[in-house]
Amino acid sequence: MPLLPAKNSTKEFTQTALDVLTDLKKGSGEKRNEFVWVHQERVYAVAYLGTDNHDHATEVTISAFNNAFSALNQSLPKNPDISIWDWLSQFVVEAMGEYHAQNSDDPVNNETMDPTQDGSANMDWETTVLLGVQRVKRCISSLSPEQKKAFLLRHHYDLNYEQIATVANETVESAMATLYRARVQVVKCLGRG
Repeated sequence: MPLLPAKNSTKEFTQTALDVLTDLKKGSGEKRNEFVWVHQERVYAVAYLGTDNHDHATEVTISAFNNAFSALNQSLPKNPDISIWDWLSQFVVEAMGEYHAQNSDDPVNNETMDPTQDGSANMDWETTVLLGVQRVKRCISSLSPEQKKAFLLRHHYDLNYEQIATVANETVESAMATLYRARVQVVKCLGRG
């Protein structure tokens, strides 16, 4: 579940994909356009976090939807319980991987970022959510750009570590370490009130 409320209702992102995609597969271009309209903001946001460029994020978003519709023409998801966002996010992550393969250097494993050194690997994150969205937003805004990106991709866009690493063009270990450090900074900030 996303940490921060989405601009759109989160209902659209947690619906079971099978029903929506079955209807979409049978439907017209109008249904596909409506699907894109509902989900484009979230897909674009992930793409923008990964590219830091409006034009590139737009290209990644278009590619993600094209890949999603191509896959939908082939078959429906095998897992009947998958949510729309879980299904769609795999395509934006895949498009980000393609983007980084063409436009970025290989991910570097930053050995100096060890989450066990500061104790963040053992942190109980979920209890901090009880402190309120406004305080959490204020603390998120104080994070470094890399930490903010990792934090939002995980806690707002619900991506897993491998997906975060792909979007951010990092190794999984670096993505985990960045996310843990971001969590520690947010907890410290929340503790100060």
